[in-house]
Amino acid sequence: MIRFASSLFARPALFIYAGIGITLATTGVTVASLYEMRLDAMAQARDAAQNLTISLQKEIERNLDIYQLAMCDAARSIETPGIAGLPPEVRQLVAFSTATNAKELGALFATDATGKLVLDSRSTQPRKLSVSDRDYFQIQRQQKNAGLYISAPFLPYAAGPRLPQIALSRRLEDRNGQFTGIVAGTLRLGYFRQLFEDSILGRHDTITLLRTDGTVLMRLPFHAGDIGKSLAGGHSFPPLVQSAHGTFVDIAVLDHIERLYSFRRIGSYPLVVVVGFATDDIFAGWRKRAMALGVVSVILDVLLILLSLMFSRQLRKRLAMERRLKRLAWFDSLTGLPNRVQLQKEAFRILTNANRNASTFAVLFIDLDRFKRVNDTQGHAAGDEVLSEIARRLQNQIQTEDVIGRLGGDEFLAILQDCDVLKATHVAGRILQAVYQPILINSKQDTRITISASIGIALSPHDGEETDILLRNADLAMYQAKSAGRNQVRFYAPAFERQAKEQLELEIALQRALRSNGLSVAYQPKVDATGVLRGVEALVRWDDAGQSSIAPDRFIAIAEESGLIVEIDAWVMGEACRQLAEWRAEGLDVPNMSVNVCAADFKRPDYPGFITQTLQSHGLVAADLTLEMTERVLFDESVDDIRKSLDAIHRLGIALSIDDFGTGYSSLSYLHRFAVKELKIDRSFVQGIGNDEMAESLAQSLIHIGKILKLTVTAEGVETPAQRDFLGRHGCHLYQGFLFSRPLAPRDFARWVRAHRLCPSSGDAHAQALQLGTTLA
Repeated sequence: MIRFASSLFARPALFIYAGIGITLATTGVTVASLYEMRLDAMAQARDAAQNLTISLQKEIERNLDIYQLAMCDAARSIETPGIAGLPPEVRQLVAFSTATNAKELGALFATDATGKLVLDSRSTQPRKLSVSDRDYFQIQRQQKNAGLYISAPFLPYAAGPRLPQIALSRRLEDRNGQFTGIVAGTLRLGYFRQLFEDSILGRHDTITLLRTDGTVLMRLPFHAGDIGKSLAGGHSFPPLVQSAHGTFVDIAVLDHIERLYSFRRIGSYPLVVVVGFATDDIFAGWRKRAMALGVVSVILDVLLILLSLMFSRQLRKRLAMERRLKRLAWFDSLTGLPNRVQLQKEAFRILTNANRNASTFAVLFIDLDRFKRVNDTQGHAAGDEVLSEIARRLQNQIQTEDVIGRLGGDEFLAILQDCDVLKATHVAGRILQAVYQPILINSKQDTRITISASIGIALSPHDGEETDILLRNADLAMYQAKSAGRNQVRFYAPAFERQAKEQLELEIALQRALRSNGLSVAYQPKVDATGVLRGVEALVRWDDAGQSSIAPDRFIAIAEESGLIVEIDAWVMGEACRQLAEWRAEGLDVPNMSVNVCAADFKRPDYPGFITQTLQSHGLVAADLTLEMTERVLFDESVDDIRKSLDAIHRLGIALSIDDFGTGYSSLSYLHRFAVKELKIDRSFVQGIGNDEMAESLAQSLIHIGKILKLTVTAEGVETPAQRDFLGRHGCHLYQGFLFSRPLAPRDFARWVRAHRLCPSSGDAHAQALQLGTTLA
């Protein structure tokens, strides 16, 4: 060993050769590693570009399919015999009944053979313009088999901001095959721009939407001058339109930047979406590593081991980052459960296996009840803790081969393989029990909360043979569970879908009635024990196109759920105040107007100001108005915001009344906390007087509560003298009901007041008032 060492030190060239050898070896390893890293960077960029392309292709194709379906429905309606004889409103409704899902993309219309509009989704009377000069009209007129044609970009005729659009058109023919016009739809190019801008791109990355003839329809980064340009001259263009999808590296025609491009055909449409990642950006990180490793390898070759360790550490960081990104892409960051994207993949896999094996599976849509209350009262940190605990409990209730994931917010989805009705019921029951157990959110203060869930179940293939349909049906069943009182399980039934459709149709009709003055206000007197008028209540009514009256309980519930209730209440408030001012101008002595309000009204930050402005605009004062609200308003999840509005309204001098008292939460604490001046006994208690001792006792108790708290007590639904006399004996102050008058139209109410003013203040006055009110009704 000593001799070998001595001979080595005696031959310095060996150190040079050894150094060269080590340098060549380490350089070779470094070069090979850098080459692999370059390939890896390109592969990752290719995968990212392909994934983004697929995502955009699916989103665009889905919306174009919706748009084309609406066009087909419009075309079929035009070809339907007798459609021309229908009123314009009906024609528009029939022709564009499915256009609701596509209205955010543009407008649908149909033309005659000259290009003039005969149907327009924007108005019942088509706009007076002709599209005969547009290419999408010319193509359809000249080419019998043009099919679905997508136009070049153009500017609309309308005045104002003129943003580029394209149009989709189809040819219309008569029975002899003669051209009769087109059905078409404009599509805002801004839609594609907004869709593209939602994608995460680098500074030099691009997204381009092309027609297959090379015309640029949209490009990001957006430059107005790029729209309408042709890329057909580039050498990469032929394979771009001849293949359904692919990737390539090329220098862009528009800005001369080299990019990795991934393209994909948009279904059967003559469109191609192209995603481009700049190669400079793709290899930017790789170049930095290459330079650093090269410098270190040349200058500090003797530290090869250290360099190798540093490289491996960098590699481990990169792999860890890749795993983290993959987990973020497929799993929920809060609960660790599969996210919506992963759930869709799992659902498709399970559906494929079920079809192959002729087996069934169940989809459970799980929604936490009133979870917003947790965030509002305990904070979002506590809400996240609750969601994490709920996720852990849900995982414990399913088997290994089943899937549980988080759709988002407080919604979860479970997919149970080889599952029938009994198994689904059993698992859902276990989930309800597990969720309902108290959750510790603050160990120091021993704070626990209890939350429930509503579960909707859809079974495959009985309730659907596609994942989207099963998910939708499970969602409908979940809403039925919530409507049944929450903490319930409901299986999907076709009736749920019909109910949802009917409710949507009624909501649309209600919105139309609100816009077209289809609602009205009826007025019911509030009298004292002697029959003297002490006030009037404004009640909204809806007659559907003169065909039938729709019960207030029904359409008001829909208005509350859809958010229309705020607009309806504001309209009723203005109409009632206007009517009160008009009556007084006519010499009628109407002491006070009561108007019903809901929780959503009080959540408006400007609501006290709105009431003040409404009163002032009609020459009224605060004492002329009473706001009636149900007990549940005071137990809303946003009770703090409601309390602020109530306090502000009370300071204005406006009286507050609790409607239907005794049927809701019936907590006496809020009567003390809020400035309530009136209690209204619900008609369900009044109707039992005379034949139900329990109803009589409850009515007497409610009157006694009002007396103790020094509140005015008003009884609703008084129909018989016996009911009036019983209530009067126990101290009831005011009365409403058919015994005195039904709700009346404004003119009939004025007649009632004038006639009632002539009646003596005796027992006969009640009979006379009843007779008059019934006649007017």
